[in-house]
Amino acid sequence: MKKLISALCAAALCVSLAACNTQSNNPGSQSNPGSQSNPGNQSTSQSNPQQPSTPDFPTKTMTIVCPYSAGGGTDLALRILAECGQSTFGQTINVENKTGGSGSIGLVEALNAAHDGYTLATASVDLITLPLLGLAPAEVTREAFDPICVINGEPAAIIVPANAKWNTIQEFIDDAKANAGSIQLANAGMGNIWHLAAIGLELETGASFNHIPFEGAAGAITACLGGHADAVICSAAEADANIKSGDLKVLAVANTERLASYPDVPTFQEIGVDLTVVALRGLCVAADTPDDVKQALKDGFKEVINSDACKEKVEAANMTYMPLDAEETDAILTSMSGNFEKIIAKYQESAA
Repeated sequence: MKKLISALCAAALCVSLAACNTQSNNPGSQSNPGSQSNPGNQSTSQSNPQQPSTPDFPTKTMTIVCPYSAGGGTDLALRILAECGQSTFGQTINVENKTGGSGSIGLVEALNAAHDGYTLATASVDLITLPLLGLAPAEVTREAFDPICVINGEPAAIIVPANAKWNTIQEFIDDAKANAGSIQLANAGMGNIWHLAAIGLELETGASFNHIPFEGAAGAITACLGGHADAVICSAAEADANIKSGDLKVLAVANTERLASYPDVPTFQEIGVDLTVVALRGLCVAADTPDDVKQALKDGFKEVINSDACKEKVEAANMTYMPLDAEETDAILTSMSGNFEKIIAKYQESAA
């Protein structure tokens, strides 16, 4: 009898051990959910750094920081991006105006916010010019931000009265070289982007102008129309009404390619002048924003800037529609960096 009981106990023990062994080697077993050796364990799978993930972004209101006053061209371009972006991202996008410091206050505001993609800064030539001019804190550099997109770009343009003696940009430059300082070239203010573009034209061609500053492009255009200046350097969009009326004509634009709105106007590059100066309006984020969040922003806003609704709003505002994705925005900023380093060095030298 004792032998029978012992045999039965031994058999039961073998069954128990076999069952335990089966559970410990079963990848779907729920009896040991915390085991690190369990390849089917959900927590282990989620923590695997090689596992691709899609960010849960955005899930709340987003903010675009505009460094200039409400109602201006930059503010308008950013509000178009915000309005069109809401349907793409499914969230409210606000525009906050943080003015001052020649635009640096707004960039600092964006850098001081959490680098989580919910606060976007303005992508413009300020990222290049403000540090070079010494008008921004040390933390504000182009490298501190990664571009997301551009929706509007206004290249510098040489504009003259319709009855001016110059019919081509080459004639204009040749005259400014042969008769140094004789051409009165109006701009929107000393140190303004259009004045800097004129200095760039001098550096690249050997021409020399008599720079006449005004309080904004409107005053410079009026001076040119009234015969108080021989030419004006500003964007073609700012003089569009006078160009269309036949009172002014555009000789060239400082863009990488011809403008769709002025297909007959050459770029400076076409005559061998390496000058790109474009007043860009778009978006960027802090460079250390998580990569997956940045990619979500790049993909989403690429869809936004290429939408018909966005294009219509930009053109209705009489601005140049220039949709550039993140890569294209980075490329044009790079193309301008070398120009501006030389231009601003020359400007500071002449102002000293």
